[in-house]
Amino acid sequence: MPRRYAYRCELLARSLDGTYEAILATYRAPTPRLAARWARDTAGRYAELLAPAPAAPYLGGAPLIEAPPEGPCPDAELHAWADSDERYDGVLRTLAADHPYAFTVTDYGARYELRLNLLPVRRAPQTPEFTRPVAGQGRHRRPRVLSHFPTALLCR
Repeated sequence: MPRRYAYRCELLARSLDGTYEAILATYRAPTPRLAARWARDTAGRYAELLAPAPAAPYLGGAPLIEAPPEGPCPDAELHAWADSDERYDGVLRTLAADHPYAFTVTDYGARYELRLNLLPVRRAPQTPEFTRPVAGQGRHRRPRVLSHFPTALLCR
């Protein structure tokens, strides 16, 4: 019997010294294609959050500091990964071969890891074929029989 898998997809942020870890997003995908699609969408969304546009409404006028161009740029790496059809196909091939997949980018203070792990799934038990109920059997109530009452009550 072939093994079946579901896929636990998660995006983690870890401090560089290993003292802190946060789960940013999780998803349980039933197929490799849905796992790869979730990874692509999540990488693109978090790339936007790591390097927001100055006019983004959720910043509310917060002061922004421009990072030096020679420093790490995890948002660009995440965008490049999410926009690459070759990487998407690579994820599909890796998951179809029953292997986990991981992609990591590093910032000044954190490491972001996108992981797709395999989860063995037990098959649901096969239900028996539907059969017609035999007359007099099954869950239906039988007609009420009054034979256990005294005859005197029945005559009144």
